[in-house]
Amino acid sequence: MKLKPSVLLVAAALSAPLAQAEVTIGGSIEADILYHDSNAEGYKGEFELDVEPRLFFTGADKLDNGSEVIWKIWTGAENYRSEADKGNSVNSMGSGRTWGNREAWGGWRGDWGQLQFGKSFSPIYNRLDGTYALDGSGQYIDDPGLIYYNPTNSITYYSPSLAGFSIAGQYSFRDQLNEREGQSQSYTYEVLLGYEAQAFRVDAGYEESRPETSGVSGSQVANTDGKKDKFAFGAGRVKFGDFDLAAGYRWWKQEAQGEGVVTVVEGGAEQSNAFLQALYTFGNNRLGFTYSYFWDAKDVNGDKIDDSASNAFALRWTYALSKKTSGYADLHYTMNDKHGAVGADGPGNPSYTNDADTYRVLFGTYTDF
Repeated sequence: MKLKPSVLLVAAALSAPLAQAEVTIGGSIEADILYHDSNAEGYKGEFELDVEPRLFFTGADKLDNGSEVIWKIWTGAENYRSEADKGNSVNSMGSGRTWGNREAWGGWRGDWGQLQFGKSFSPIYNRLDGTYALDGSGQYIDDPGLIYYNPTNSITYYSPSLAGFSIAGQYSFRDQLNEREGQSQSYTYEVLLGYEAQAFRVDAGYEESRPETSGVSGSQVANTDGKKDKFAFGAGRVKFGDFDLAAGYRWWKQEAQGEGVVTVVEGGAEQSNAFLQALYTFGNNRLGFTYSYFWDAKDVNGDKIDDSASNAFALRWTYALSKKTSGYADLHYTMNDKHGAVGADGPGNPSYTNDADTYRVLFGTYTDF
């Protein structure tokens, strides 16, 4: 990020007493225009804008023992959010223009790893989003079934790599309200295991959440039975020259269907999906293709919901316009059985997905600064 000389002088003067601390300002801007449609009866396609400016501040201060105090504040202000989108204690990245709605934490870093306290993206979300949900495939690899993204009041740990192996974990106290006598303690936690070699990596993770309330949307009651929502995945990537291949399997069971849960199939409580991905890079170009299959869901009684499977395809062409900016064009296409509910924009909208094909065409740019 480049600043004018006058701004640099003022910043230097203000920061003089903190000369030993390192502060970084950065961010990104994504600007897309898209058209999405469905052959569902009564549905009309439309154009939309998706503009996502994001800004973060990070800091580090080296201690006398060689470790560091670290912190981060990360804010997004997407154009399609409204002030009514307040988020919640487990998924606040979708809230309105709130300072620190993505991350707000402080912690320590040393040879033993990194420890964070506050609102942090979950290690599983970071791994899925940064390693597997590439080239426009996030709606089928990040979102479906994942219980939480950036829970508040959390403790997060990342280990160093030991001969290629690593472990990460997170525990959240959620909203930290006093518990009612006789009611189960609420919590959210996860564990992520990984191994990385020169051109290969494999990951597996598990999430579990016991929310304060249970029941489908509109009929939530206190979770006195201690019902839980669960998510697990396993995935791997391998690189062969200009080709990059990945595959994975994801499973979720939402007994509580509490705060933050995205139910894909209406009435569904358990489902799984698998994905295959191929990327090919040549010059400034990259072609990416992802296929994801969603098996039939089960209801809260464990009974199969017939004809609730879905097929989802994502195809993207990306061109590097500079070291920091890329332009891209992509196509999403989904095919749903009678009760399938995976759309071109993501999961869980029966009005235009059930027993219908959906598609989305998108053009955009992305810049890191």
